[in-house]
Amino acid sequence: MDRYHSYDPSPVWMRAGWVTWLILGTSVLVTLATWFGTNSLTDWLRWSAEDIAAGQWWRTITPVFLHFKAFGSIFTHILFNCLWWLMLGGLIESYEGSLRLILLFLFSAIVGNTIGGFFYGSYYGGLSGVCFALIGYVWLRGFDVPEYRAMVQPPLFYACVAFMLAGFIHLIPGMADWVHASGLATGLLIALLFQLATRGWRWLPQRSE
Repeated sequence: MDRYHSYDPSPVWMRAGWVTWLILGTSVLVTLATWFGTNSLTDWLRWSAEDIAAGQWWRTITPVFLHFKAFGSIFTHILFNCLWWLMLGGLIESYEGSLRLILLFLFSAIVGNTIGGFFYGSYYGGLSGVCFALIGYVWLRGFDVPEYRAMVQPPLFYACVAFMLAGFIHLIPGMADWVHASGLATGLLIALLFQLATRGWRWLPQRSE
């Protein structure tokens, strides 16, 4: 049976695979170990172009595991990012396998961190850029995968885009807007490539029923 059209009524978190739980657990542990980005361990994990050039390659990825105080709460940032990651990452891993989720995570983390380093230096962090990549990926793949379409429907997708744009015009301060935007663009691009490859490189999408 085609895995994309097999229906599993169990909650997404119950179907989430080892990659989903590994990234989620690492995010929580790193956030606690750095005490929300306030101790010396943060300096070993944050973006630093100079240190990356010197061979500390992990810094191209590890900023996504750093979470800080947001919207007046130390838990808001990590809580919302982990919920998005669990729901969307778990969905992708259950339908398309662990390797697909690993590729999405690595590409969106590296692109988002590189963009974040350019615009914000070392002063940013969080899994939200990766989550925006998953939102874009699931929304566009939803043209072919019914359960993806049910998870990220157009109103939710447009609300996420509006949230991102609100940061750009400073209605919501303190967000790494360019990281979010680059994550969303990365997810959409990867989805488009897989979408075209699946359809034999036909351009126009056809929604499945």
